[in-house]
Amino acid sequence: MGNWASKGVTLDPIDFDGDSITFVVKRLLVEDMQILLKFYKPESGTLAFDDPLEVCRTAQGIFPRYILSQIGMKKEDGTEFTLEEFNEATSEFYFVPLVGALFGALIGASTLKGQEKNSVPPTLKLSEALGGQSVVIAQD
Repeated sequence: MGNWASKGVTLDPIDFDGDSITFVVKRLLVEDMQILLKFYKPESGTLAFDDPLEVCRTAQGIFPRYILSQIGMKKEDGTEFTLEEFNEATSEFYFVPLVGALFGALIGASTLKGQEKNSVPPTLKLSEALGGQSVVIAQD
């Protein structure tokens, strides 16, 4: 039986700044996967953005089309971020680690499991190298 999800795919929670955030997403379409794979570095199995701000710009173009809901991201007053507030927040540099982790999880949800390792895009674990002016999404 296939792993189809007509109402979206619930991702594993992403821990960020004291919150555990669960996203429900649609799988990436080919054209958006191609945008992300421009940043893929096969020698390291990572997505690497030479300009950390490019992570934010890319998120602004992709996330609104794929994120159906999010639960667990709280504002200072304890209320939940709305989807619109989350999409707006992704333009802030502060959220780069969350955006990177979400890109990895979204790619993972959009990739057929059990493929040969060399054909599987990077997924799931974010490691940062901001000192070198890059943001890297590494595969587990």
